[in-house]
Order: sequence, then C-alpha cells, then structure tokens
Amino acid sequence: MVDEIDKIILSHLGKNARISSQNIATHLQNLGYTITDRAIRQRLVRLEKNNTILGYSAILNPSLVSEKINRTILLKFKFTKKTEELINLFKKYVEESTFCIYSSKLSGDFDWICHFVFDSIEQYDLESHNFLNRFSELISDFRSYESKIIKSSPYMIYGEDDEKEKKSQVYEILNSLKKYDNINDRLQAITDSLVKYFDAHFARLWFVDKDRKNLLLKFSAGKYKNIEGEFSKVSINSLKIGAVIKTKKPVVTNDVANDPRIKYHDWAKKEKLKSFAAYPLMYKKKSVAVLAMFSKKKLTHVDFEILGIFCDQLSKELTGFFEAKDFLSE
Repeated sequence: MVDEIDKIILSHLGKNARISSQNIATHLQNLGYTITDRAIRQRLVRLEKNNTILGYSAILNPSLVSEKINRTILLKFKFTKKTEELINLFKKYVEESTFCIYSSKLSGDFDWICHFVFDSIEQYDLESHNFLNRFSELISDFRSYESKIIKSSPYMIYGEDDEKEKKSQVYEILNSLKKYDNINDRLQAITDSLVKYFDAHFARLWFVDKDRKNLLLKFSAGKYKNIEGEFSKVSINSLKIGAVIKTKKPVVTNDVANDPRIKYHDWAKKEKLKSFAAYPLMYKKKSVAVLAMFSKKKLTHVDFEILGIFCDQLSKELTGFFEAKDFLSE
C-alpha cells in the first residue's frame, strides 16, 4: 500500500526521475509535512522492494531516436487447451525482449498490444519472423503499424474522481475566458477565477518589465483589489515571486506564517493565511508573468498540481493575445 506521502514522491519521480531526495523532501515540507531527506530515501528503498517502483527511466528526445524503426503490434490469440501456457511463455518473451518497450493485455477485438523499437528494417523483418514462428500456435491475427513518437510525457499521479473533477473544472474555466475579447478583461477574469474557484483569499498577477529587473502588479482580486502600494513593484531578486521568474518554477508553501520567503509573518497570522502558490506564465519559452494566490486553507499536492496545469494552459491561451496586442512591450 502507498500512502499520501508515497503518492507525492511518485508524482515527482514521474515528472523527473533524477530529482534528488532532498528536493522531494523540500517539496513535502512546503506542503506542511515534517519529513527528512533520509526518510525519503528509506521510502524509496521500500517502494523499490515492494515493486511499486520497477525502475527509473529517461524521457528521450524524439528527434534523436527518429532513425529507429517503431512498430506497434496488435495480436489476437487462439484459445485452446495450451493457451494459458503459451501466454505465460509469451509474457516471458516480451518481458525479456530488449526491443519491446511496452506490452499490455487488451479487451475488445484484440487481446494484446506491443510496441517494438528496432535498429533497422532488417532487424524488424528478422525478429517479427522469429516472433510469429515461435508463437504460431497462439496467434490467430497479427497487425503491424508503423508509428512515430508524437509526444513523450512523464507519468503524473493524481487522485481519483474528485481530482478528475478539478481538472475538468480547469478546462471549463479556461473555456469561459474566451468570451473576453479584451486582454485586460481576460487577465482580470483569470485573477478573479483563483478567488472564485481555487479558494484564494486574494490573488494577484505581475508582469516582468522590459529590462527584466522588476515585476509590476497589473491585476488583483479578492480581499486586496488595489494594485498600488508596497507590492506594486517587486524586484526580480525577491525570494518569493522573483524566484518564480528566475527559475521558471512555482513557489509554494503550506506554512505561510513561518516560511522565510513570506515577508510579513504577523500579518499572515492575523489574516489566518495557510498557503501560498505562485506560478510562471510563459511566452516564447520566457517567464513573463507570475500568477499568485494566498489561501486560508492548506492546499493538497493535487491542488498545487491542478494550479500548475491551469497556468500552463493559460500560457498557451494567452500567446495569441501577446502576439496580437504586443502587450508585453507596454
């Protein structure tokens, strides 16, 4: 069995198998868990021993493996007295095969799917011939399709129905933003959505200035709607939102009242704030803005993941506005 901390560890490993145990511990501490680097390593050992983690994989650049011969194979089996025995032999074959990178049982018109990657068409012809001869008693139909890698993504762990609903809600929100033709109206609606749908006490949106030295507060929603004041202009060197621009990574915490990146701890305690989340908005591979929120409730790992999806999609949705309106040059 895996607990909530295990799921978070697995989610981080799914996105980056090379992430250090120290970084995972830091992420968990930001979520409010008291856990050490050593404890993470102990959990990894346990997850490996119980076969939850079967191995660690690299995500390859498709352009560098394009010379390989990719084949997706669909198989339909004959069912006889020997079928179970033959399927067990078949499973052993695909598990040990160096050129079979994926294999799975199916339900429907076909019984099995395999994905093979060969070094050459000659190797494909030889191996497929051997394959068919070896399992001729088992296979009644064999379909081979040339395939090319279109997308290779890390595996991400989410919860069940409630998290699926949250993801669905994200796309509903994004779709609702399309009714705003003016970019300023759309950006204000985006900030408002954090308050309305993500339990933000207040939310803000900063844009980087032309010199990439400061962040300028453009939109605010929730309890604090004013865009003037101390945080109307923030140095890109700040520990909180400045770090988001520099690293292109989110800054999150579930311990606002004690987190050293938060400037006013007494104010946070007075406001009963628990969590903070800030994410970059990207344009042409550059971080150009920060969407941030404070909440009075602790956010879960899934909440932070959903916010990440939301901001990734926002970056794509806003690209057309940025190009058409030249908003970022203002």
